[in-house]
Amino acid sequence: MIRDNSPEGATNQRLIGSYDQGRKGPTLVCLGGVHGNEPAGIHAARRVLDVLSARRIPIRGRMVGVIGNIEALRQGVRHVDVDFNRIWMSERISGINGTHRDMPPSVEDREQLALLSTLHQVFDDANDEVFMLDMHTMSADGAPFALFGDTLPNRRFASRLNMPLILGLEEHIDGVVLDYVNSLGHVTVGIEGGRHDDPRSIECIEAIIWMALVSAQMIGEEDAPETAKSRAILEASSRDLPPVVEVCHRHPIKDGDGFQMNPGYRNFQAVREGEVLAHDRNGPIHCPEDGYILLPFYQGLGNDGFFVGREVKVGWLKVSSVLRRMRADAFVHWLPGVRRHPTLKDNLVINRSRAKWYALEIFHLLGFRKRRVKGDQLIVGRRKPHLANGRRS
Repeated sequence: MIRDNSPEGATNQRLIGSYDQGRKGPTLVCLGGVHGNEPAGIHAARRVLDVLSARRIPIRGRMVGVIGNIEALRQGVRHVDVDFNRIWMSERISGINGTHRDMPPSVEDREQLALLSTLHQVFDDANDEVFMLDMHTMSADGAPFALFGDTLPNRRFASRLNMPLILGLEEHIDGVVLDYVNSLGHVTVGIEGGRHDDPRSIECIEAIIWMALVSAQMIGEEDAPETAKSRAILEASSRDLPPVVEVCHRHPIKDGDGFQMNPGYRNFQAVREGEVLAHDRNGPIHCPEDGYILLPFYQGLGNDGFFVGREVKVGWLKVSSVLRRMRADAFVHWLPGVRRHPTLKDNLVINRSRAKWYALEIFHLLGFRKRRVKGDQLIVGRRKPHLANGRRS
């Protein structure tokens, strides 16, 4: 066990700590502090590592805690130059070593290079599947939830965490660290553990980490009574909430908008079409449809005003799992109005005027995500399949 004993979230050391007993098994990477005003995940990971080590709890594989944006944590701000969770595009990563750059590297460029080095060392050391939790908190009150790119391995991992699942958020934002790590073939889930300044957020994220260790089959519940308490905490926090929500709308914020969220909104609060949710320099901002509000913006930095989602029946997820295992995605290009993209592998072009009855949700069921809309054309791409020990799943 190696750990950093600093009492604060900010530290010069990127590795929070690690725990293993030399037994082959999965690696769980707990990434905290991707945003510098969100240290709760760092504290939670340190707590779990301390308990594992002090009690020598039996474990298969290795748990590792890693810090994201150290400089933003030191300054106590969401980010310094650019949002650290919007810059993980492969083409950008390939250029941050200074090659073909017209401007000096930003703080987040330097942080990204250092984090990449740490993460790839952890991935290289892994001898089995790798799971990642990207641990965040929110500027609004509300229950914790999990969000992920909807591959079957991601879904299986997230569904055992005893919290609501959010689908489709990655279609509305680009360059998140989870997408990058997922593209390497690893299982990834993001978590929002509660309000930034609520001490209970640390407790919730700690509970999520314990459930993640069980979900990844790294520890047995009989060896860690913390898991029963963790399950109770998370079940209580999500009582009466929809188990699965799909994001259908994002309200973006641009510099100079003067965006102001109306006060008092909580995550998963029901909202109605036409309801005034916020204001900006152009006037009131209305809710586009009935649903649930997610991540309402009550902080100084960021470009996401709010999201609206609708409930997805659990039965649809079961249908989706069956269709994907049948590889139905391999035949969908035969449908009227659907064709393979001429240059992009695993992408489809949908003529929406011909395929009006093909809702985007149908392609979601088959594992596709929206790439972009151009006129009557909708382009969707299949998420990269997960590789477990060299096998496609």
